[in-house]
Amino acid sequence: MSKSPLLYGACIIFALVIGFVACEEEDIGPGLEIAQISRLYVSFEEYGTTDERADTTVRVIQPADSSVFAFRESHLSQVQGGGPIYFNPYVKTVFQASKNSDGLDTVIAAISVQQTGLLNNAGNGIRSRYYNKVRGFVYHAATRSLLVVNGAGADAGVYVVDNPNSTGNQKQPYKKLVNPDLDMWGAAYQNDRLFTAKISAPAGLYMFQNLTTMSVRASDSVATLNPARIWRIEDATTNLRGLSYDTIKNVLAIAEMGDGTTVGSGRILIFEGFSNLINGSSDAIRPTRVITGSNTGLISPVDVAIDTRAGGVYLYVADRAAKKVSRFRYTDDGNVEPEDVIDTSELGYGITPVGLALDARDDSTLGQ
Repeated sequence: MSKSPLLYGACIIFALVIGFVACEEEDIGPGLEIAQISRLYVSFEEYGTTDERADTTVRVIQPADSSVFAFRESHLSQVQGGGPIYFNPYVKTVFQASKNSDGLDTVIAAISVQQTGLLNNAGNGIRSRYYNKVRGFVYHAATRSLLVVNGAGADAGVYVVDNPNSTGNQKQPYKKLVNPDLDMWGAAYQNDRLFTAKISAPAGLYMFQNLTTMSVRASDSVATLNPARIWRIEDATTNLRGLSYDTIKNVLAIAEMGDGTTVGSGRILIFEGFSNLINGSSDAIRPTRVITGSNTGLISPVDVAIDTRAGGVYLYVADRAAKKVSRFRYTDDGNVEPEDVIDTSELGYGITPVGLALDARDDSTLGQ
C-alpha cells in the first residue's frame, strides 16, 4: 500500500517527536512533569520453596489515592520473604529487604520500575553479609548512594552503597558506619539528616548527620556511627517501627505496634511541625496527634507512608497482625475508622504486609 508524501512526512515527524520525548523522559530522571503518580508498593513476608513457592513478595496499589483501593499487580522479587521496602524515583528502583529469618538470606532486592509502573527484577539483587537485619533505606541523590539501615546486632549501623541500581551478584558497601549498641527501625531523610526509630528503652528517635561525607578507615572502610541527637518520645513503647517524613507538610508519622492481639492497641504517632519540635533544646518530644482505638482496626502496625504531595491527603498503614493495609487521612486523630481497608488474609500464600513504599509525585515534589 502506498502512502501519500504528506501522510508519510507527518508520520516521520510524529515518530521523531515521540522519540525525542521518550529520550527526554529517560534523561530527566523522575519525569515528574508528564503525569501525577500515586503507587503504593506493599512488601509481604511469606516465602516458600518448591510447591509452596510464594506467589508474590510485592503487591502494588495503583493509583493509591483512587476511589477504588485495590491491588493491581503482584511481583516476586529476589528475597526469600519480604521486609522493609523503599522507592526512589531518581533511580527508578524499588529496594526490598529480606525478612532473613534464617540468617542466610542477606540480599536486598533491586526491582526496576518502568514508566508504566511495571516491575522487573534487576540482576540478582544487592548481596552482602552486612545486610542481615535491614530495617530501612534512603537514597542520597547527590552521591548516588543508597543508605542501608541495619537495625540491630553486631553489624548494626548504616551501610553506604554506591550506584545501587547497577547491581551484580555482590554489592559491598563502600562505607560501613557501625555501632552494635544501636537498636533502630525505619528510615527518613532530609537535608543530610537521617532519622530512625530508636526501639531500645527509652523509645524515641535517632538523628544522624552527614553520613555520605563521614571519614572511614582506609584499611576496612569502617567508622563508628554515633547519633547527632536523640529524642525520647513521651509515652512511646519499644514497639516503634517504620516512619515517614513529609517535608512539604512538615509532618512525621511513626508506626507503633500494639500487643499483637487486641484490636485498637496499635498506634500511629503523628508529629506536626516536626522540624520545629526537634530544633529546640529538649530531649523529649510528644506527638501532636495519635491514631488509635478499636475503630482504627490497628493491632500491630509496622509501617506507615504519607502522601508527600502538597495536595496529598492520605496516610497508609501496613499491619502485620491484622493482615490489613489501611488508608487514613493524614489529618485523622484518635479513634477513627480508616477510609479504606484491604484485607490481605485471603490473598494466598503471601498474606502478611510488613512494609510500604509510596511513589507519590507531581510538580510539588520536584524539590524533595
